Amino acid sequence: MRRLLARAVTLATVMVAVVMLGVTGAWAWWEAHERAEEQVWSQAEAVASVAEVSPEPALLRRVVASTSAGARGHLTVHLSDGGTVGASRAGDADVAEMRRTGAGSRSQVPAEQGTAYLLAVADPRGSGAEPSVVEVYQPRGEAVRGLGPVLGGLVVIAVLVVLGAVLITDRLSRPARRALRALADTAVEIGEGRLNARIRVHGPRDLVVLGESINAIGERVQGLLTKEREMAADVSHRLRTPLTALRLDAEPLPGPEGERIRGAISALERDVDAIIRDVRPHATGPEVERACDLSEAVVDRMGFWSMLANDQGREVTLELPDTPCRVALSSEECAAVLDSLVGNVFRYTPADRPFAVAVVEHAGWVTLLVEDGGPGFADPTAALRRGTSGGGSTGLGLDIVRHAVEATGGTVHLERGKLGGARVRARFAQLDVPHEEEQPRAWRLRRSG
Repeated sequence: MRRLLARAVTLATVMVAVVMLGVTGAWAWWEAHERAEEQVWSQAEAVASVAEVSPEPALLRRVVASTSAGARGHLTVHLSDGGTVGASRAGDADVAEMRRTGAGSRSQVPAEQGTAYLLAVADPRGSGAEPSVVEVYQPRGEAVRGLGPVLGGLVVIAVLVVLGAVLITDRLSRPARRALRALADTAVEIGEGRLNARIRVHGPRDLVVLGESINAIGERVQGLLTKEREMAADVSHRLRTPLTALRLDAEPLPGPEGERIRGAISALERDVDAIIRDVRPHATGPEVERACDLSEAVVDRMGFWSMLANDQGREVTLELPDTPCRVALSSEECAAVLDSLVGNVFRYTPADRPFAVAVVEHAGWVTLLVEDGGPGFADPTAALRRGTSGGGSTGLGLDIVRHAVEATGGTVHLERGKLGGARVRARFAQLDVPHEEEQPRAWRLRRSG
């Protein structure tokens, strides 16, 4: 980038300098010629005015010597009687032609290595003799002899201007180059897999906006990837629910055959977890309506869990309100929340322990309560940490609940329930009921007797 800018600025300034030098040189050459010619005729007319009054050779020699051209031996007076004052370089034919042309005429004729300027002068005595002729000789190149140093100085100035333009451009483009370098470095980091890399651009406004846009895209992509991974893990956990039912059905089977079936189910659970965590969705299906009656979703899923509870001899209590309790979640998401909580009951509590499920609507909030008669939470903090479990599972159940609850602006509470074990209270914001803009989303951990 730096070299490209330097080459571009150098080329542009050199072209401008060449054009300016060409125009200035041509104008100076023409001006020098005009000035030299004007000076020549001025000296010729000064001598001619004296010759018209008195053509005395002695007087003319003094007048000729007083001029700059005469001092260099370049001014001559051709007298009417054929005499000459000074050294002539014009041809006799050219002088004769000027005499025939008459007084007051002037001409430029080529001379040896230069040009002769001729001016005819009238005879002061009125005798009718041929007029005198004043000749001023100008050597070739004398008119522009002083242009060399001037043009040399202009060339030096042009070189300095080119260098100055390159240096100034380099300095002014430094913020832009620094910003582009930051963009390139961040692109390399992202290409190496560091998706959390962000651009810190300080420079031209356009590059700052570009950097902010790239950062926004990076954050969006990182968020999508995170959600994608979590979705894969959540799907894995949802698939574990029917596998849990199969494992519970296989537990009473005796002998090697039962052991084989239980081992196959355990292997299937591990394989499902590994496969679903690596899966990536390739297409998006039709958007599901994110609104449902939580009570209705609980009733649908409790039909499944009640049958498993009967098989294990568990006592189940279900309490539901008389009015609909709509929340901003799909029925599938509500079912996943209940499956996660009730599945933990079957996984972590003995087979004969009771559990209870209830839905409560109050003051614009819908609360789903699931409690059991098990040992409760030995370490609530660890239970809330995604991917961590003390029972050998994926540790994703409560995280599924947390995401669903926080999506509605609610909270989750872990407590000691009335049945003596754990109680989870998932509080959802009721749909179409105004709430404060900022709702507490932190996990509230407390134990109650």
